[in-house]
Amino acid sequence: MFSLRCLAAAALLLPLLPFLPQAQEAPPAPVEPAPATAAIKNLVIVTIDTVRADRLGCYGYFRDTSPRLDRLAAESLRFTRCVTPIAQTTPSHTSIFTGVGPLEHGVTSNHARRSKQDREELGLHTTATLRSLAESMKARGFATGGFVAATPVKKFTGLAAGFDAWTEPGETRRTGREVVKDALAFLDEKGSVPFFAWLHLFDAHEPLVPPYVPQQFGTRYAKEAAQSEWLAARGFPEQTADFKAHDRDVAGSNNLYDGALRFLDTNLGALLDRLDAEPFRSTTALVVVADHGTSMGQHGHVAHGLVWQEQLAVPLLIRVPGKAPAVVDTPLSTLDLWPTLNGLAPGLLESDWLGQCRGGDVLSPDHVERPLFALSGRNSTLASVLAGRFKLLREERGDVHLFDLDADPHEQHDLAAEKSAVVTQLRRLLDEEVARQKKANALHKRGAKEGEVDPKLLEELRELGYTGAEAGEEEDDDGGR
Repeated sequence: MFSLRCLAAAALLLPLLPFLPQAQEAPPAPVEPAPATAAIKNLVIVTIDTVRADRLGCYGYFRDTSPRLDRLAAESLRFTRCVTPIAQTTPSHTSIFTGVGPLEHGVTSNHARRSKQDREELGLHTTATLRSLAESMKARGFATGGFVAATPVKKFTGLAAGFDAWTEPGETRRTGREVVKDALAFLDEKGSVPFFAWLHLFDAHEPLVPPYVPQQFGTRYAKEAAQSEWLAARGFPEQTADFKAHDRDVAGSNNLYDGALRFLDTNLGALLDRLDAEPFRSTTALVVVADHGTSMGQHGHVAHGLVWQEQLAVPLLIRVPGKAPAVVDTPLSTLDLWPTLNGLAPGLLESDWLGQCRGGDVLSPDHVERPLFALSGRNSTLASVLAGRFKLLREERGDVHLFDLDADPHEQHDLAAEKSAVVTQLRRLLDEEVARQKKANALHKRGAKEGEVDPKLLEELRELGYTGAEAGEEEDDDGGR
């Protein structure tokens, strides 16, 4: 039976039906739960900062940047069309760990350089209606450990809420090797106690030079014909102003990035080795996801924080004991991560907490594709919406561009002028989503001030399509809220 959320999503897409692609083959049916599902008692998530999906071997890249992740992908569900709702580290992680969009949780940009007072105000503030996954797991008796690599996810951001064990760099950043070492010590200490662990690896983030990326990795890749073809197909220029200022051309900078990816992949190896061995192999669900991608010169941009597809498209791998590996082509957001995992490992996550998540189980037979929204940390005007094959990109000053991602996956041919009806519908969806997230944020803040869960508040959230089990609503099959 369809959930209220599924029906709402379908209603939003009805005006676009003349412009959406014809029905495709149904996504692969979810694997039937294996008896081992009941034994899954641990959860590990690794967030790999600033990793473009298309730069990993398991996503078709021509270089050997990710042999360990490729091996993991062969044992996992690999999602080919996952996007982040915002391409900045602090807010994207906040969305991952709350299951809601940036304007709803209120963390809309990195804020490490602000004053101490501003940092406290701009960080994540959980409430009775908006909790973090770690808080939920801790309340259920899980041991919780967070091990992060860089300033944008340090304790001051609010992301440490719910974690008992926590380590972070004393300075700006540290290597993935150090993060993994701390996490392995946590696993050894907990033994048979059910645990939730988060590891954050920052090795692929600029600067991509020593001491952050060792020289042997930075010089691993050189210019070659295959690289030139790959960059040209995606519209990379030969030079950008920022790279020129660092005496680097685009190809050279992308070689450094590939080396940094290989460094990250190598650092992750020790964790994957441990999780491949018992007792963890048969008892631990493992998620690897990037918080966002990066342009590295594409579309004339060097870094991230905008809404081009190369900044939004992220790798997502989920390995659950007893589940067969598969490739999943269904479009989804990182907001769909936890409801989807809940469908694969029922009972691992708290049903009340899943009720706050804005996504759904994309493997459920009842799943209905919905528009996928993304915002920039600059302001809510700079945003995008993807519905079916079409993506609308709205600039800060309000100008819009339209791309057919099926025919033009690298966003090089603007169709806005010739498909005005699609533009109108997508602009409406985008405006409605921005308003919906802002209203939900105001309701969460009101609940925090009142200090308790107000039934009227929960009803208002439900009217936005944003509640679940906590509002007394029976949990539906796809976990989709």
